[in-house]
Amino acid sequence: MAVTFLLDENIEHEVLHRLEKLGHDVEHVEFHPELGKGTNDTPIAECSRKKQWVIVTYDPDFVNDHATTDYFGTVFFQDADLSAKQVSEILHTMATQYPESAFEGLEFGSTNWL
Repeated sequence: MAVTFLLDENIEHEVLHRLEKLGHDVEHVEFHPELGKGTNDTPIAECSRKKQWVIVTYDPDFVNDHATTDYFGTVFFQDADLSAKQVSEILHTMATQYPESAFEGLEFGSTNWL
């Protein structure tokens, strides 16, 4: 099974479009019928756990306020200055190098993946 990314509202829409063009399964919180813009982190974490989707975020709350058992997986980007192209390329590299099971828990996204 391929990894499905769930982009938090702070992730640019361009990342969604770039990942789709690269053939990845991807959802954005803002366009998800059960979530939407402004949704609290807890329902996002629950959706991730229930559907085994990997949250992609710049939000440190998923690191500081949630246990890794609250969600299936999270890729946290500390550097909010990364371009949508860089974020997409990092996620693409991660997804093509590792199986879905490697995304369980917390991972850090960085330019080390480029």
